[in-house]
Amino acid sequence: MLRYSFELAVHGLRRFPKSTVLVVLTAALGLAACMTTLTLLHVLSADPLPGRSQHMYLAWVDTVLAKPSDSEDMALNGFKNKNYHRIKLADAQALLAARRAVRQTVVVDMAADEVSGDGKHTQSQQFILATTSDFIPMFGVSLRYGRDWTLAEDAARTPVAVIDTDLAQKLFGTANAVGRSVRLKNTLFRVVGVIQPFVTQPRFYTLSVGAYSGDGGENLYLPYTAALDAGLAPYGTDDCDASYKGSINTPIDPTRCASLGVWVQLDTPQQVSAYRSFLQNYAEQQTALAGFDKKPRSELIGVADWLKQNDVVPDSARLNVWLAGSFLLLCMVNVAGLLSARFLRRSGEVGIRRALGAPRHALFLQHVLESGLVCLVGGVFALPLTMLGLWILRQQNNGFSGLAQLDPAMFGALFALALATGALVGLLPAWRVARVDPGLCIKSE
Repeated sequence: MLRYSFELAVHGLRRFPKSTVLVVLTAALGLAACMTTLTLLHVLSADPLPGRSQHMYLAWVDTVLAKPSDSEDMALNGFKNKNYHRIKLADAQALLAARRAVRQTVVVDMAADEVSGDGKHTQSQQFILATTSDFIPMFGVSLRYGRDWTLAEDAARTPVAVIDTDLAQKLFGTANAVGRSVRLKNTLFRVVGVIQPFVTQPRFYTLSVGAYSGDGGENLYLPYTAALDAGLAPYGTDDCDASYKGSINTPIDPTRCASLGVWVQLDTPQQVSAYRSFLQNYAEQQTALAGFDKKPRSELIGVADWLKQNDVVPDSARLNVWLAGSFLLLCMVNVAGLLSARFLRRSGEVGIRRALGAPRHALFLQHVLESGLVCLVGGVFALPLTMLGLWILRQQNNGFSGLAQLDPAMFGALFALALATGALVGLLPAWRVARVDPGLCIKSE
């Protein structure tokens, strides 16, 4: 019966071609609008590091020696920065030295000119990630040549670096730049490893330089201790001690400003609980805070909560989904009306089939299948319209629209949504045509 109903549904598509085209176009427009916005939201809210981010946590303690009222304005000429849960250098070093996590790393963005060792090639004012030896294995960064630096090189403040293949090509003309040197200010950093370009979307570990990046992430990684020795300064800070007299034009002092992020890997709930207690105990030991009317504060935040806390997915993306969903609903109402008119035009034919013994459920199934097929054809036409909508989004310079790409999951979702739409809008018209009185229909014929 299913096969016969399907054949009748396919045959029904060829009848009344004008209404078929109208239904297809209406469904295509609604589906394309909805899928364009859904695809963007899907990309923005995706897991930045699948399989790893569930075990990553941002560790934070507040040890800034300033009263809360003072810290809101900071000491940087009144410029107020967002709290990205960064900490001071001494606290970062203390947390790392305790070795309470499976893996742990400091992350801090810096900016500098990147110059090849021979001075012939320069990349001006590039973002550099100053971190520790745990970063590459902890974040699953893929090494192509060489190695990452070691814990001993971290401790010795050795000027070594890992760069990505794009930077290697630009500075040295070859992807394998192991053994070459990169000059940052007046210090030569020896390249010990080359990685594939690495970027998470969003870049959750350093939100201060933008959650999303259309041109990739940092292209050079080096020990943060060696970076500080070279005179590089953190890109931003959350807060500074009251004694800090810096300005917006002076380099940030990480010893008196909260400018470093600490991420830890914790694999079990027990480890998470133990580390949270460790952080709070560490905060309670900071007796100097008492003179600034500050209570001991600490937080251990998972990636998902961290992104939610910082509103990384813009409200406009969610609003656009609701608007596009409303437009799709409007299109569905119109499609349902068109299908009702289309199906009821066959009342005489349906009445004859009912008189010959066709059951109502067979008629209902046939017309629901026809509705699903016509909306599936609408999904086919919605695909290029969706691609066009995503292309238009990518032309907008709003920091994240460049990510609007249709991946296999959303490709499948388009046709799943088309079939679901067809089934939903076809229920009422199919039910109405299946309920026609065969006697009246035959008499009217």
